[in-house]
Amino acid sequence: MKAGNFTPVRGFRALRWLARQDGGMAAVEFALILPILVVLWIGGVEMTQALSVDRRLNNLASAIGDLSARSRQLLHSDIDNIFNIAPGAMYPFCRDSANCQSKGLAMRVTAVDISAGGTAEVAWSRASGTTSYPDNQNVNNLVPETLRIPDSQIIMAEVYYTFTPAVGYVLTGSLDLDDRMFFVPRLTQYVKLCDNNEANCKS
Repeated sequence: MKAGNFTPVRGFRALRWLARQDGGMAAVEFALILPILVVLWIGGVEMTQALSVDRRLNNLASAIGDLSARSRQLLHSDIDNIFNIAPGAMYPFCRDSANCQSKGLAMRVTAVDISAGGTAEVAWSRASGTTSYPDNQNVNNLVPETLRIPDSQIIMAEVYYTFTPAVGYVLTGSLDLDDRMFFVPRLTQYVKLCDNNEANCKS
């Protein structure tokens, strides 16, 4: 029985012919997998950038802590000069001190005195881009117990940075990175901090 020019045989042959047509299959597969590839690429770029920033942040904490621990006495201006190494340490993620602060870079160096009973308290603290710790504040929660050696001092360097990915910000947003390192004073048991007139020293 015919319906116009259509017969069951011709219809079956048309279906078989259509099933064999795979010329656009690769394009369809690519279109389906493309969003996944884009997300993987963005994730790889962001991960690489974040790891690079984190490594520079670690180097910065090491530098400011080590420079402070190598001194017998520090002036406020000395600490400011130490903080000024940040743009070089964080380049190219920030290019000068103002640019670094605008991108969320903060630094803090603190001398922590350990009492005879093993209690860690702030002797002095200086900061850039954040607040310093009050004198005599208990910081047992920040200093590992293994470092709280009675009747000693350690220098604690802390750095913070808000990493904002150049690609994929909508997907991940900003990432807060931080690092904290500890150093033993090299030349003296207690590093002093004095104002710029070398008066009002703390140790």
